[in-house]
Amino acid sequence: NDVPLQVNWCDAPTLQLPHHVNQLTSFEGRWSNEFQRHSLALFLGSFVRENRKGKTSHDTFPGLLLHTADANEQFGECYGFHLGWSGNHKMQAELLADGRRYLQMGELLLPGELTLDKGQSYQSPSLYASFSATGFTHLSANFHHFVRANLLSDAQRQKPRPVHYNTWEGIYFDHNVATLQQLADKVATLGVERFVLDDGWFKGRRGDHAGLGDWTVDATVYPDGLAPLIEHVNKLGMEFGIWLEPEMVNPDSDLYRQHPDWVLNTQPAPLISARNQLVLDLTRVEVQNYLFKRLDALLSEYPIRYLKWDMNRAIHQPGDQNGRAVGHQQTRSLYKLLARIRSANSEVEIESCSSGGGRADFGILEFTDRIWTSDSNDALDRVGIQKGFSMFFPAEVMGAHVGPDVCHITGRALSMESRVGVAMFGHMGIEANLLEMDQPETQVLKAGVALHKKYRSLIHSGNLVRLDTHCEESAFGVIAQDGSEALFSYIQ
Repeated sequence: NDVPLQVNWCDAPTLQLPHHVNQLTSFEGRWSNEFQRHSLALFLGSFVRENRKGKTSHDTFPGLLLHTADANEQFGECYGFHLGWSGNHKMQAELLADGRRYLQMGELLLPGELTLDKGQSYQSPSLYASFSATGFTHLSANFHHFVRANLLSDAQRQKPRPVHYNTWEGIYFDHNVATLQQLADKVATLGVERFVLDDGWFKGRRGDHAGLGDWTVDATVYPDGLAPLIEHVNKLGMEFGIWLEPEMVNPDSDLYRQHPDWVLNTQPAPLISARNQLVLDLTRVEVQNYLFKRLDALLSEYPIRYLKWDMNRAIHQPGDQNGRAVGHQQTRSLYKLLARIRSANSEVEIESCSSGGGRADFGILEFTDRIWTSDSNDALDRVGIQKGFSMFFPAEVMGAHVGPDVCHITGRALSMESRVGVAMFGHMGIEANLLEMDQPETQVLKAGVALHKKYRSLIHSGNLVRLDTHCEESAFGVIAQDGSEALFSYIQ
């Protein structure tokens, strides 16, 4: 048959569930409050979640648990499902009138998005599934073992995860070489092993309104380029990392002025900006080549060992130059670009960030090494965020930072002991202005970094055990694979 096939929906796959599995737990939330667990009883009809953000999303994580009503962390039958896909998706769990129940998860395809001509094919995203007869903790362990064995590179499994210092909540866009060198001096004394320069280093970037797309060092702030700062950081024994947001472009940029046609759009509708930025059409070969050339040149010029790869807006107008929806191809093109950069720069590690946890899934983890869990560094909020994240992801890929004494998102003030106690159970980092921190706080932070390093190999390789607690408590531990040691956290 030579008639083109229009694909509207393709499960990966449809799974029938046992009759006694009658409870569903989803993972929802919003920016700065991701991975919140929500449980409900299956009902006659369908539970449906759809995501059209063009990324995994903060509010509809593509993961579901189906379980018995009495299941908890250590008891009961439970099934876990995760769609490893960094784009649009749909999840559906239905209880039929005759008592049968089933689950469907797959990519959400927009109208007219996928047409197959004769000889063409489509492969759905991978659905990862697991079962536990002894509760959610065992179910998590199954996913953790899979990630460690199949998604993390050999280099990541062998190298201790460096303690980070990230400049964002310390200085925001207020970049100054002398101040940054002072910060590097300070954090090095705390045992920090990687210094990450966040947003604000490139041309015209004094706020979030300009510069995205150009990716050249701002000579007004860095007259001698990044070399003086990087050399200073390296001499202190730290690796150097940098923030960028390659998929986006500001209208106020040289790139957009030269190539306004390179953005996704839905003509004749006017372009919709978010955070003063538009989305580049990664399905265009010339866009792919431009981004690879710019980033590869940056990595060739400087000894940068880490990229914090951000994506700060949803894709509201996923149309290409021909007016067709390209959500599927945009995601595949992102994977292709990441693979190309990793292939050319094998020593560089990449973090998946999307205003925090907006792009966290097994699909992106095939091409990255770490996930920024949430933009909220509020330690109390992080307890719940990290608990939900831990259902599918092990601690070593969970970015967890000690933020300032007052969280800039919640306005809540928390002790340094609390902030350290939460951050140390992930891939630990610091994100505050250390030059303004008093000596008692600094000493607690230094001791916290040392404590994390002492138990880092355990935290990043052991079995996570979450304990059932009352709502005002949280308790969990990490037990060595051979049972030789354990470290537990109790939070009230």
